[in-house]
Amino acid sequence: MSQFPLGLGARLTCETCKRRKVKCDKLYPCTSCRKASFECVPVERTRLPRGRSAKTKKKRFQEEMMPHVQMPNLSNRVSMLEGLVHNLLTSQTESSLEDLNYSESLNVGSTWSGVDTLGPGNPSLDGAIQPAGSQHDGFNYPSTSQEHYISPNDVAPREGDDSRLLQIYIMQVDPIFPFLQCSSLWAHVTQGEPYLTYAADHPAPRALVCAISYMTITTLSNDRCHQEFDSSRDFLLNKYHSWTKRALEHADYINTDDIAVLQAFVLFLVSIQAHDQSRRAWTMLSLALRIAQSLLLDISDPPFMVTPLEREMRRRLWHIISLLDVQASFNHGSAPMLQPDSLREQISPAIDFLDFFAPPKDNSSPFSGPSSLADPTFIMVMAEGQHAFRSLNYGGIAGLCTTSIDIHCRLQIAATFQRNSQALLKGLLPDKIPFHLFLEQLVEVTHAFLQLVAVKPVQGTAKGYFSQDIISPSTLLSLATSFLQALNNMYQDPRIEPFRWYVRLFAPWHAFSVAMNIVCACDDSSLQGYYQRLVAGLYSSLQELLQDAHRKLLQQPLHQFAMLSRTCIHQTLAADYLPEVNLLQQY
Repeated sequence: MSQFPLGLGARLTCETCKRRKVKCDKLYPCTSCRKASFECVPVERTRLPRGRSAKTKKKRFQEEMMPHVQMPNLSNRVSMLEGLVHNLLTSQTESSLEDLNYSESLNVGSTWSGVDTLGPGNPSLDGAIQPAGSQHDGFNYPSTSQEHYISPNDVAPREGDDSRLLQIYIMQVDPIFPFLQCSSLWAHVTQGEPYLTYAADHPAPRALVCAISYMTITTLSNDRCHQEFDSSRDFLLNKYHSWTKRALEHADYINTDDIAVLQAFVLFLVSIQAHDQSRRAWTMLSLALRIAQSLLLDISDPPFMVTPLEREMRRRLWHIISLLDVQASFNHGSAPMLQPDSLREQISPAIDFLDFFAPPKDNSSPFSGPSSLADPTFIMVMAEGQHAFRSLNYGGIAGLCTTSIDIHCRLQIAATFQRNSQALLKGLLPDKIPFHLFLEQLVEVTHAFLQLVAVKPVQGTAKGYFSQDIISPSTLLSLATSFLQALNNMYQDPRIEPFRWYVRLFAPWHAFSVAMNIVCACDDSSLQGYYQRLVAGLYSSLQELLQDAHRKLLQQPLHQFAMLSRTCIHQTLAADYLPEVNLLQQY
């Protein structure tokens, strides 16, 4: 509809005077522009009618235009309003489903170059000596760069991806973190059945499925992500991080009293730690610990009724949180939050709790039969390991060892771990089952690490824990390199590829610090040259496990190690000249 006729034009301040912020007399050209020799750009607008004349003209114009306007009848107006309301409700429903039903939209299908020597002039080593800052400061995980940032909402979900992602989780994550009821989760994801006793619209299962998706992506390589999901790993990490964070916020994870939400939050923290070099996961672990304590996970018999399945899930989750506490404290060179006697409960073997869920009906289920929680062998082995580590590094025995009798007691703790762990692994088939091979290698690596901690605790003094009369530097150096070699053999073994993600959570900065300090202080040039080449090769092979925080802890030893003379690198050492660790042969 056209407006009613307007009056004559009115001249305003010209553009030049407006930019110069000077007074304009509204002539053309205006006096200010003419004196300054500027081009005057006039501005005019139509003068609007005012007062009685405006009302009269508007009324007359509407009366003249009324016969030309076709007014809809009442039924057409009602139909139009009903259509608008229907479209509005439909759009709101679709928006709510997109924001809340993350499990429906999960897209599940899915720094150094190697060097042979380290020495002065090596550009890779010079770059590694410089302390690097954190790349991520906020709660949200950004992509690698702003140019490649991809919104999580840019990808449409593909049918069947959620079940594929859960399959990968069951094969690669659940054997290590066996605190989820995966058979019920499978029925929930593939058939839409309720998870355990949760309602269909409960936010806890949604948060759990999102966390599983995020955790699974962190265990995959970039090539595997392209093969399974046709997307890069960074893209999927950014997307699933956003979805999991929103699902946890919707479930109110801070004030939750639901163990499923805490399980999702723990998986969320492990996922962040697996690919984020900031200390965000370490800081948020304290929140997970406080939530677990508020749920009384550290109490064997809580003052409320729990089912047998829930009781076992609580035990296993508490063991995992305790393990993450020890792991995070070691990676950052600090004391753990929990006391050495925090693990008082024994883990039950894998049993079926058939009274609390219905077995899946789908023939494509990855379970051969009805099952409940997975085999807890990993948790039981690591419970022995973290108990020994807490006793050696943070317990009362850590500050009393000054004689050979004391070191015998400490090494006996490492030997006890090896003996108990091998008893737990009895009957396994490492030649046929990759996870059994992973457990066997894990016990070997952990035992070597505990031997090193028994002689050189992480919390020990900078000059050495024992005098050279008890532990010679060559023996300590042999312990450090033996552990690093065992860790490197495990990390490079292609047979444990599905579980290599867990090895990446452990940073061997302490062993490298011990080895580099002793090599730099070695008086024998032949021995120094041999171990310098050995430690340099191990550092090059395991540098993927070290993050910015660990390189900061290694800054001084790494700098001294790089300043060693290149002449000792090419020295050869006879095999019979290598130090014999006679003291440790009985352990």
